[in-house]
Amino acid sequence: MKHIYTLVILLFFGTQQVAFAQQQIKVTGVVIDGASSSQEAISGVSISTGGKAIGSTDRSGKFTITVPNNASIIFRSIGHKSVTVKVDNKTYLSVTMSPTSEMLGEVKVTSGYQQKTRATNTGSIVTISGKDIQGQPAGDVMSLLQGRVAGLNIQNNTGAPGFRGSVTIRGISNINVSGSGDAAFLTPTSPLYVIDGVPVDDNANFSYGFQQAGPGVSPASQIPPEDIEDIQVLKDAAATSLYGSRGAYGVILITTKRGNSKVPVVRYNGAAFMSAVPQLKAVIGGKDERLLRIAQIMRFDTSWNHALDLVNQTPFLSDSLNPYYNNSTDWQSYFYKPTYNQTHNLNVSGGDVKFNYKVAMGIYDEKGIQENTGYSRYNLNMNMIYNPTYKFKLLAQLNNSIQNQRMGSGNGLMNSGIADGGNSSSLLPAPSLYSSVNSVLGALNTDDDNKVLTTSAIVNVAYDFFKNFKVETTLNYTGTSSTKDNFSPAALNANQAQYYTYNDRATTLYNRNQMSYVFSLKEDGEDAHNFNFFAFNEIRSSFFKADAMLNDRVVNDQLRGPIVKQTSYLSSKGGTIGYTDTRAVAFSGNFAYDYKQKYVINFSYRADGLSTNGPDAGYVKNPAISAKWNFEKENFMKDKEWLDYGSFRLSYGSNITPNGSIYQSYGKYYGGDNYNNQKTVVTDLKFLPNRSLEPTRATTLNAGFDISVFNNRLTLNIDSYYKQNDNVFREKAISSSNSFENIASTEISNVNYGWEFQATARPLSATSPFKWTMSGSFAINREVLAALPDGLREMIYYDPGNQQDIYYRLGINSLSNYLFNTKGVYSTNAQVPVDPATGLPYRVGSNDILNYFKAGDPIFTDLDGNYVLDNYDRVIAGNSQPQITGGFTSLLQYKSWSFEVNTSFTLKRDIMNNTLASQFGAFTDPAIQYDPWKLVALPPISQLDYWKAVGDQATYGNPLDFVRARRLNPFRGNQTYSKKMDLISN
Repeated sequence: MKHIYTLVILLFFGTQQVAFAQQQIKVTGVVIDGASSSQEAISGVSISTGGKAIGSTDRSGKFTITVPNNASIIFRSIGHKSVTVKVDNKTYLSVTMSPTSEMLGEVKVTSGYQQKTRATNTGSIVTISGKDIQGQPAGDVMSLLQGRVAGLNIQNNTGAPGFRGSVTIRGISNINVSGSGDAAFLTPTSPLYVIDGVPVDDNANFSYGFQQAGPGVSPASQIPPEDIEDIQVLKDAAATSLYGSRGAYGVILITTKRGNSKVPVVRYNGAAFMSAVPQLKAVIGGKDERLLRIAQIMRFDTSWNHALDLVNQTPFLSDSLNPYYNNSTDWQSYFYKPTYNQTHNLNVSGGDVKFNYKVAMGIYDEKGIQENTGYSRYNLNMNMIYNPTYKFKLLAQLNNSIQNQRMGSGNGLMNSGIADGGNSSSLLPAPSLYSSVNSVLGALNTDDDNKVLTTSAIVNVAYDFFKNFKVETTLNYTGTSSTKDNFSPAALNANQAQYYTYNDRATTLYNRNQMSYVFSLKEDGEDAHNFNFFAFNEIRSSFFKADAMLNDRVVNDQLRGPIVKQTSYLSSKGGTIGYTDTRAVAFSGNFAYDYKQKYVINFSYRADGLSTNGPDAGYVKNPAISAKWNFEKENFMKDKEWLDYGSFRLSYGSNITPNGSIYQSYGKYYGGDNYNNQKTVVTDLKFLPNRSLEPTRATTLNAGFDISVFNNRLTLNIDSYYKQNDNVFREKAISSSNSFENIASTEISNVNYGWEFQATARPLSATSPFKWTMSGSFAINREVLAALPDGLREMIYYDPGNQQDIYYRLGINSLSNYLFNTKGVYSTNAQVPVDPATGLPYRVGSNDILNYFKAGDPIFTDLDGNYVLDNYDRVIAGNSQPQITGGFTSLLQYKSWSFEVNTSFTLKRDIMNNTLASQFGAFTDPAIQYDPWKLVALPPISQLDYWKAVGDQATYGNPLDFVRARRLNPFRGNQTYSKKMDLISN
């Protein structure tokens, strides 16, 4: 009995000891960066025990968890070594994590809707962290990427707030030009945007306001920079092939932030900034302008008496005491003002690994430096993730935005009245209803209101049925409603006010179902042969309808409607101006294999069916294959401690982008008149149906090299590529003997090839209190035309506006200018060529004495040798697309302070300098004999190297010889000026 009591007592105390050992305690603490001398905290550190995630650190690096008092806790963070800590009844832990270059291979990138590590990714991908772009307020986040990504070029066509420039990745993919003169633009070929896993087409409908009728707001601009986690730019086929339809121009992935703090965190970010007026055009004011005009007339008119008569007959020159002409008005000051702007962002986030949420609200308001322009954006975005077990994950997201674009009296690219009004003579009085120039009042009084309301809902559900087998589905609805109301006063429209109203509605339903399976075969106890199978299908339905109405007979500026004075049917223009209803379905698969992450092979295949394809085109197939060698994992590189990672990449594949509309594939039919008392169906003869209409296909061959050395202190990425775009869309006129007018053609091809360099350096020691990061990008791109319709070798696009025609010829850049070439200026009359057959000098037009060239005139190339300057003397010159692009960024940090410098550049690009040509052209009519309503400002030209006297070796011809200027046209918008055939300015 004694032994039994002893045993019971021992069991009792042993049980108490086990119970005490398993006691749950609350542990708090902080995780700091061991490489930081200021003990900076690390946020987002994953915390687990026993193979189960139990929490993460908040923004301040702090955490609160409940664990057994003797538990072992593991802390993990990308870029740092994992740390295991024994609790041992401690209720507070201070954990230090050291950085490691070995973790760099685990950095995640997204390709084809699946995440991969850096080591297994075979594509050309550049990732920009959201932290890198949040210090700069911007109405359009894409503008902040200029110079940061090699091969990405963003051309800002306007400085209007909220507008984004044309975005191209690795050169242009389209050669079609729309419009004419100063309003001409290249058909947009923006990359495909994928926002939180959902594709968004930025080329559709009326997203470019200056392009067509709509308000002109990019879908990507609805996201404030403060809400972005990262942006990834996918450039080659290995990275973009699984995006298939609409991925031919590259893909840009935008991922927004999620909540990651167990304790609710409220963050506010606000900024106030000023937009300054740039240097404006210099002009001569008041008395000096009058004296210059008189001196020009007296010196260059045909005779002294004729010149004196001309001055005396011109009131604004002779009547200097007339108060109407005795002024010195600075017209540009009425249009341009510095502005003060603001942006505010507030978000609330919280949660842990099992459930987290985030609500973000934002306001952005920017006034344009051009009066009556501006952009405002209001955001309310919400997301949540429910992840109760490692098998199940639910993501829900709701984004809402209202954007307001104010374009003044124009369309964002040009504003009516500002160009002419701002260029008015300083002799004229300040703007008023009684002034001959009242475009200022018109531009400032134009009421322009453009709103875009966007709602997007995303639901994503993922489930792991068994180990390494995952099924996922994504459902998205996006609805957009846009309105535009513009009232243009009578002062801008020939004394007749005008009212324009526009509205559209666009909806998109998108569904993607995917599954993935990963398994490995072991070798020597570790995973050696790794296989990844991935497949998905996509379904997309899009609808768009736009209506507009124009009343150009509004009663007056005060009574705008609905009462209008309509004199005819043509006076009231209205109706549906755009309608599309498209469907797309795709099936895609991907197989990837790697051996110990040394050698990686990736193969993908996608088939796209599009409702815009012709019935004979069928499904379009997009294959891609790529390989990668991570040589830092080789045995002979193991002892190279200076090498963090290094790899060679090679890829080949294709993508497509839809072309045309369903009407151009199948034809368009509408109800006609009665015939024999029966309704008729009539074929629209504008387009002949093209049953073989295919999407544009981009085929890319890419080779790349990546390396990082000295614990990530220096990284370098080099890519070389060859990209061919086939089936480029163009409307082609057909023979007049045919009943139809045009056909949708896909016979054009062009090629882009080049080299890209991206580098990042961190020169300071990891233990230094200062942190300095420098990064740079440099890209060289060459583009040539490879095919034209009907097998043509050359073709000319005629510009009726500025006569700046484009010459399409195989083997040269697609946007070559077709210009008159100048090779300097005739210094003396003896230099002017003489026709040996007639003994007459080189001339323009007929044998009039004023038509012959003489000293002071530009030397135009006589290409056909007939001693007459005409259109047959033009040459191919220049390239409007930059051949070299890049940028440099420097970020210096000390504790909570930072100093950042961002630069970008484009080189070897030719620009038609219409401004310089118009400045010289201002002197062609000093007494406004030919256009009495156009008294323009005179710019100072003394600083320019122009011809003044016989014997001068000058760059520009004589701009003051107004008698012959209208015949010779010495300063054309379509000419070059130097022996190197540079454009009028480059």
